[in-house]
Amino acid sequence: MAQVEQLRLSSQLPSPRGVALAILEISQRENATLGDIARVVQTDPALSGRLIKLANTASHIARPVVSVQEAVVRQGMATVRQLALGFSLVDQYRNGACKAFDYQGYWSHSLLMALSMQALGMRVRLAAADELFVCGLLAQVGQLALATVYPDEYNAVLMAQHADPAQAIIVHERACLETDHIELGIVMMSDWGMPRVFTGPLAHYEDPDHPSYHQDSRSNSLMLMLRLSHRLADLGLANADVRPELLKEWMALATELDIPQEDAGRFIDEVIDSWREWSELLKIPATALPSFAEICHGHHETEEDAAESETPLRIVVADGNAINRRRTMALLAEDSEHTVYPAENGNTALALAMEVLPHVIIAHCDLPLFDGLELCQALRATDEGRRMHILLTADEHGEEQLTRAYEAGADGYVPSTLSAKDLRIRLCAAQRLVQLQAAWEKDRMQLRQIAAELAVANRLLATAALTDLLTGLPNRRSAMDQLEQAWSAALRSGLPLAVMVVDIDHFKHINDSYGHAAGDMVLREAATILRTSARREDSVCRIGGEEFLVICPNTDLKSAMQSAERLRANLSAKRIAIGQTEKTLTVSIGVATRESGTVDMDALVSIADQALYAAKEAGRNQTCTRQHSPLH
Repeated sequence: MAQVEQLRLSSQLPSPRGVALAILEISQRENATLGDIARVVQTDPALSGRLIKLANTASHIARPVVSVQEAVVRQGMATVRQLALGFSLVDQYRNGACKAFDYQGYWSHSLLMALSMQALGMRVRLAAADELFVCGLLAQVGQLALATVYPDEYNAVLMAQHADPAQAIIVHERACLETDHIELGIVMMSDWGMPRVFTGPLAHYEDPDHPSYHQDSRSNSLMLMLRLSHRLADLGLANADVRPELLKEWMALATELDIPQEDAGRFIDEVIDSWREWSELLKIPATALPSFAEICHGHHETEEDAAESETPLRIVVADGNAINRRRTMALLAEDSEHTVYPAENGNTALALAMEVLPHVIIAHCDLPLFDGLELCQALRATDEGRRMHILLTADEHGEEQLTRAYEAGADGYVPSTLSAKDLRIRLCAAQRLVQLQAAWEKDRMQLRQIAAELAVANRLLATAALTDLLTGLPNRRSAMDQLEQAWSAALRSGLPLAVMVVDIDHFKHINDSYGHAAGDMVLREAATILRTSARREDSVCRIGGEEFLVICPNTDLKSAMQSAERLRANLSAKRIAIGQTEKTLTVSIGVATRESGTVDMDALVSIADQALYAAKEAGRNQTCTRQHSPLH
């Protein structure tokens, strides 16, 4: 346990960042509201979408959740905090330095375990489905932590376990690291606020020899749910030859949770379907598993096998000779699932092609009204037609006809007396084309999604680069950009411009006496009061330490002084709880406006700084200016 305590203090353990960290900090405030949480969630489109999807998955209400606000209300502050934390870890730790640790496999296993816990929770009703999702997602987080903190040592642990799989991994972990993933994971989840009702079963579910809780107890049911979910996740990532045996073990364990065998197949298939959906949303790999029934019967078909099987096609057969047309359609119908459409002339074939968008067109060169060559040329002039595989047939099969067919844009030229076998061979090219087009479309959709996510990420990065993480206010860089724009606008319009430099009094004493955590809390409180007390058109920024800059467009000296005094009064009226005491927060404010002799915006801020020093010298908790008349 000493090793775990040392790790807790090292700040090396996996931890949330960005929006998730902000949610954790907000939720720890006594006056935090769900509205505060929702506003932060909305700044992260990916997190917003995930929370809404999860709320709809777990909801028994017919009307779907469509807004972040509603998703947060349904899931509650504690659950949203845990979900944000879990999703933050997924996004941050997709890879790492531990060579033997399969980061993608770890998250794939954890996701399947989370979805299984959620689905079991909707049957057993022991806890909220969203809470169980988080519990499953983070159940193995201790392994991720050890791989993160001790990449080389944990690499050795995994190699040792691979060489001696009969020994549980926890034995190898303890021998090498003096702790294990269960112990460390429980400590981390407790620190993150995971309820004790979950951490107890989490501590024991991996140990098959651990004595069960009382059979009818909630803890015993949760432990069984964790074991079932872990076993299903093992099944999802297992090789095809061991799946049937793992499935039998799962079904035997499921009876202890009163899941009848006749329901097992539907349950597993639904969880696996959800796994595929969520894997796409989170960019986590998911194995293409066969159905429950196929696993039971030892079906081992892979994605590659499925791709190589015959692809059903939509085929238009255009031939003016009814006997030949019916013969070709009969050949296509043999041992296939193709959908075949007849056309007796070129006009009908063209209209049909534009309506059903066939994969293949088999057209006779001597079609009535609109011959095969003209049909081919007309189709190739359209975007849809260029994607079709066109075979021209003719009673004659000479070099001249062949040349004309390919010049018209045909993909093949075949005799009208083609056999079933030859026709099947000719269609192989069309099937490969359909598969390539499907793969290309899938890749294009993925690229679009990646581009959209990249654009969102870039916007978030741009916002983060201009935002002070502690207070949520614009940072110094953003403040200077805004002041430069306000300065330029004032020069063009001739309107006044004022700035205030606000400094918290005796802030060093707060840090020294109560610690930096108390100092951070004071800064957040001050930022909130400044932001709510300032005028709508003013911009409040944190420019460093305990110092803030307020930019006041179209404001003369008199108005700026009145506004500054209101800010000072509102701040001094607020009593802040620090430790066991309450403190009054006071500030000193320096005010300056642009005058004819103010050379640039740096000079303007410098004048406000000088006024701030004057306020400090005069005894603090004051508003001062070094100027006497505003610019008219």
